[in-house]
Amino acid sequence: MKIKQFIYGIAMTGLIVSCVSQSDYDKVLAENEKLKLELEDCQHGAEKLIANVEKAYSEKNYSFARENIDLLANKHPESPKNKDFEILLKSIEKAELIEKKKKEAEEKERIRLENLNNTGMWSVRYYVDEFGEKTNQGYISNSLSIKGSFSNTATQDSRLNVDFLISNSSKISFQLYEYAGNNPVKAYSSESYRVLIQDKDGNRHKLTATNYSDRLSFDKTSSRKVHGILMKGGTIKFKVVEIDTPTTEYDFTIQKADWYDNAYKKLKES
Repeated sequence: MKIKQFIYGIAMTGLIVSCVSQSDYDKVLAENEKLKLELEDCQHGAEKLIANVEKAYSEKNYSFARENIDLLANKHPESPKNKDFEILLKSIEKAELIEKKKKEAEEKERIRLENLNNTGMWSVRYYVDEFGEKTNQGYISNSLSIKGSFSNTATQDSRLNVDFLISNSSKISFQLYEYAGNNPVKAYSSESYRVLIQDKDGNRHKLTATNYSDRLSFDKTSSRKVHGILMKGGTIKFKVVEIDTPTTEYDFTIQKADWYDNAYKKLKES
C-alpha cells in the first residue's frame, strides 16, 4: 500500500505543481520524502533483512542470503545479528562448495551417460598369435598415431609417431617410431628412459620406463600413475630421454585424452 502511495504521490506532484502554493508544494515534497523513507525501511529495514536471510538460508537460496547479509552490515552496522551472520557466512560458503561439487558430479555423470560408447582417440584392439589370428587378449591403443618429434646427435626435431599399448592399469607400454616410420625403436639389451609427464592440470610426474624389445614399458607402480593421468583426460605432454644417451630425446603430446575411461571399461568387459 505504501509503495502505491509513493508512486501516486510522485505522479501527482507533476500535475499539481503549477496550480498550488509554495507551502502546499513543500508539503507534497515532504510527504513524498516520508514515503520514500518508509519504502526504504520496508525493503531494507533490519528486521526485514534478517527475516530475508533466515528464510533464504532455510530454503538454500544462498546467493540471496549472502546479498541480505551484506545489506544488513552496510545499512545497519549496529545490528547484533551481524556477528551471527559472519558465522553463518562460513556455513554458507561450505554449503555452496558442497552444492557446487554435487552439480559438477551430476554434470560429469550426465556427460558420461550421453557418451557411453564414445572412446575418443582410443580403441580397444586384440593381440594376434603366431599365425596372425586374433586372440582374446585385448589392449587399448590410440586409433591414430600420436605425433611428436625426436632429436639425437644425428638429427634435430625429426618426425615421431607414438603408439600406446595398454593391457591393464598395471601394464602400460608405448612404442616410438622415429622418422614416422614403420619400425619401432628396438633395444638389444634393456635400455632405461626418464619419462617426464605433464598432466591436464599442469602437474608434472617423473617416471622411468625400460625398453626390453620394441617398446618402452612402465613397471606396475608407474603404470598405475600413467593410468590415473590418462583417466583425467585432457592434454598430456611427454618428454622421454634415454638415460645412457641423454642426447636422445623424444617429445610428444596427447592433445585430447578424453574418454579413455570409457575405453578402459570396454577393455575390462571384453
